[in-house]
Amino acid sequence: MGNKEQESRIAMALAYRAYLCGMFHTLFGGGADKAFAERLFSNNTQDALAWLDERVRADSAIADKSVGVSGRTLGECAQEAVSCVDQHIQAGDVADAALAMRDDYPKLFQVPGDAYVRPWESPYINADGMLFRGSTLDVRSYYHQAGFKLQAEKHFPDDHIAAMMDYLVRMCQCAYDAFADGDDAAVEETLHTQDDFMRKHVLTWVDAFADKVIQNDTRAYYAAFAGAMTAFAHVDGACVQEVLAELSAK
Repeated sequence: MGNKEQESRIAMALAYRAYLCGMFHTLFGGGADKAFAERLFSNNTQDALAWLDERVRADSAIADKSVGVSGRTLGECAQEAVSCVDQHIQAGDVADAALAMRDDYPKLFQVPGDAYVRPWESPYINADGMLFRGSTLDVRSYYHQAGFKLQAEKHFPDDHIAAMMDYLVRMCQCAYDAFADGDDAAVEETLHTQDDFMRKHVLTWVDAFADKVIQNDTRAYYAAFAGAMTAFAHVDGACVQEVLAELSAK
């Protein structure tokens, strides 16, 4: 067995990963009501984003990487999300933020127009921009392997960013629960699968997605968290490898 400090470090990393994926899932799934905004602009989110910011700053190659044509680096994206949460915690204007986000969501992600950003993987990785391509079916296969199925499967593309984050938070939670149960083999298997999904179906387009959100979101709520989600996607592989190394050293 590892020492208490090592176990605490692993548990914290697994918990923060689950928290962040859950936050991104709800945020980009259109659930920014007042109750969610109170969780979003909270000390728990502040702590999770501070952990992410620290991880990004620890890797200069990732911190200095630019996101599309926005001109922002991943380091700046992580810091912007931290500042956004800090600002609203200090101001205590969660209700106003929730209203703004509720109004901005359909303009950005549902109704085609000047500010519209497509929230699916397929249009970003296929030249014709069509939905329901082979990559979508591959995404679905990951969901099914984990016992996860969209309620509107075959009628709604499985590769929506919110659905992907829902899958990832479920996998993060599985890894955390397996670690709490002392089942290191299950932790390793889950992390390997999750890391494979991240590389094949999130890192393929999350930069372009975040770049569009940053360009089109005038009030910058979704821009801040799209940037944070991109930063998370880029540092998570290293986090997975560190956890796996810690488990091997126990």
